[in-house]
Amino acid sequence: MRQASKTVIRKLLVNSLAAYLAAISLAAMAQETLLDTIVVTASKPDVSSPFAARLDKQALPAKRASTSDTARLLEDIPGLSLYGAGGISSLPAIHGLADDRLRTQVDGMDLMTACPNHMNSALSFIDPTSVASVEVFAGITPVSLGGDSIGGTIQVKSAPPKFAKADAGLLTEARAGIFYRSNGNARGNNFGVTLAGRQLNLTYAESISESDNYRAAADFKLPGLWQSMGEHVLPGNEVGSSEYGGSRDRSLGLGLRLAEHLLKLTVSEQRLDYEGFPNQRMDMIASVPDPSNPGGYIVDKNQPSNINKLVNLGYTGQYQWGELEARVFRQDLRHHMDMIQDRFFGMLMPMDTEATTVGGLIKGGIDLSATDTLRLGSDFQRYRLDDWWPPIGTAPGSMCCDDFWNIRDGKRDRVGIFAEWEARWAPEWLTLVGIRSDTVKSDAGQVQGYSTVAGNYAADSAAFNALDRQRIDHNLDWTLLARYTPNAMQTYEAGFSRKSRSPNLYERYPWSAFSMAALMNNFVGDGNAYIGNLDLMPEVAHAFSATVDWHGAERKTWGIKATGYVTQVDDFIDAKRCSLSGCGGATNLTKTNGYVSLQYVNQSARLYGLDISGHRLLVRSGNSGSFTGTGGLNYVRGENRSTGDNLYHMMPLNAKLALVHRLDGWTTSAEIQWVADKTKVSQVRNEVPTGEYSLFNLRSSYEWKHARIDIGVENVFDTFYLLPLGGAYLGQGNSMTSNGVPWGMSVPGKGRSVNVALNLNF
Repeated sequence: MRQASKTVIRKLLVNSLAAYLAAISLAAMAQETLLDTIVVTASKPDVSSPFAARLDKQALPAKRASTSDTARLLEDIPGLSLYGAGGISSLPAIHGLADDRLRTQVDGMDLMTACPNHMNSALSFIDPTSVASVEVFAGITPVSLGGDSIGGTIQVKSAPPKFAKADAGLLTEARAGIFYRSNGNARGNNFGVTLAGRQLNLTYAESISESDNYRAAADFKLPGLWQSMGEHVLPGNEVGSSEYGGSRDRSLGLGLRLAEHLLKLTVSEQRLDYEGFPNQRMDMIASVPDPSNPGGYIVDKNQPSNINKLVNLGYTGQYQWGELEARVFRQDLRHHMDMIQDRFFGMLMPMDTEATTVGGLIKGGIDLSATDTLRLGSDFQRYRLDDWWPPIGTAPGSMCCDDFWNIRDGKRDRVGIFAEWEARWAPEWLTLVGIRSDTVKSDAGQVQGYSTVAGNYAADSAAFNALDRQRIDHNLDWTLLARYTPNAMQTYEAGFSRKSRSPNLYERYPWSAFSMAALMNNFVGDGNAYIGNLDLMPEVAHAFSATVDWHGAERKTWGIKATGYVTQVDDFIDAKRCSLSGCGGATNLTKTNGYVSLQYVNQSARLYGLDISGHRLLVRSGNSGSFTGTGGLNYVRGENRSTGDNLYHMMPLNAKLALVHRLDGWTTSAEIQWVADKTKVSQVRNEVPTGEYSLFNLRSSYEWKHARIDIGVENVFDTFYLLPLGGAYLGQGNSMTSNGVPWGMSVPGKGRSVNVALNLNF
């Protein structure tokens, strides 16, 4: 009966979406016959328009009210999905490619993670309340915005500085907000102030958020053995290690405007006391030496486990010849991991990481003519990383008596140059052609295990130290884009590109095949152990994409957009079963029902898919307001062409339908989200399938001149589901096992939650 109901729901959603999109197309044809000819003129096309998706600024406040995870602001962008991680650290994926395969920029900065589990992702360094705009380039990316990435570019920006008008006095603004979400008892607040004259701007912003463990649906119960293995017994439907606390973001900005020139300096800091990761074996939490137990540690939730400091200086200027942009930034990151104590009774294992990133760019847009623009530029990134694990205990053993150096003196330097020509050949035709060269140099120092003379690590570290560890990659990218706009109601785009990405330090340099150490090196959340590979080659992706966009002349009444794409990746960095000594021997090569040891390896991959989105104004009335229907359908398929296996973490077919009502200051939406079974899984990783599910969400907001209130109910019917991209559930009792207790479950999704947010501005 349950399977039958799933089938009915699936057919209803797919048929409804198909009928809805067909209705939009028919309405378009009918409406097109009634419209007069419209001539579109533009002095200069949007520089970043080809293949770019922008988050509707009107939708941002409602999205902020329901999450403290900036990556979740991007969920409704076609082709984008999210890898599960910590409560504020999800990892975006574009057309199946995620993490370092994307170029993710925060206020123009290419920020780096500093963790063997990639816990401190780039978007975790900006709070959702500070986000003013989001732009995503899926797959086909202009070379001026790409580099060292094959999946696309994400640009998240805070608000630009405001200045007083010429005929006005001092400009003063302030904002403040609070929120509460019932699932997990999540709460927080934010505030900001601005003081500005005609040329000088001073802005300060701060936000705080925290949450307990969230709960899955009420009818879900963890197995009793699993539930009781932690120091604290959790309720049956509580998802262990999903809490976070003490997240505090502060930023101080100074802006200077002189005529057509803008200089902005921002200094910011993020402090995080702790953050659980249910799909990792460790958490972000501070542990300190135990004064009563030499060689021992205790967990202190009140000590920051992650401190990220940023200095960002940017300049833009308008000249007679065009525009000049320049930026330089520095990131200092301190990261500490251990285990939240509902994870495993009495087990502590401190791990430390420190990293520094210095980067910048200079880019000029030269107006060759009224229809031609040439962009020339260069960017660079200098990354330094130390990753070490302090010893435990004083007696000789597997984790005594020296620091374990996972990566020591890690270096990764990148310098890129690019040239890009944008031409409008006619009012209907726009082309963009670009070429880019990047040189990436990486290296690492000598390492050691917990014991430098004996034990499981001595042979592996000696072999690694004897190797030449410096690698230099010379990468070439190019992009060809074309846009055809025959009239105000049609746009057609197509593009072809070559993109390259060099391996990151955690793909090349983790050296130990011993399972305890290798299990700590995993940034995909599948529970497996990973060993680096010094001989990895850069990934090279050739991508083709085409888009059809039909819409009303003013774009608000109706629109339908479809994008098809295919990406062929040579030297794709996937994984093979490890055959090295210490990896488990023949059992590791054939195991099908547990966690395994893997080594990174270059193989061939292909990804392809389809994104469809649309909207239609259904009713507009002065008394009852307007009703708008929206919908989207996404499909991606990833194949390892070398082995015939499926690529890991491919989002299954999914669809979303919503009805939005607007009346004066009120905006209310009812949304249904459907996700199909995930059955095409990675066999080499023993990836776990997930089942089909449907969620229903309700949201409403009211906005006054100086205030806004948001109220929503997520997962109204408290449906139980497993996250398709949530990874393996390594929560309570499952952290330090290679078999799993029990093995075979992904991280459960959130049950019902009532969310409330209030924001004021003055």
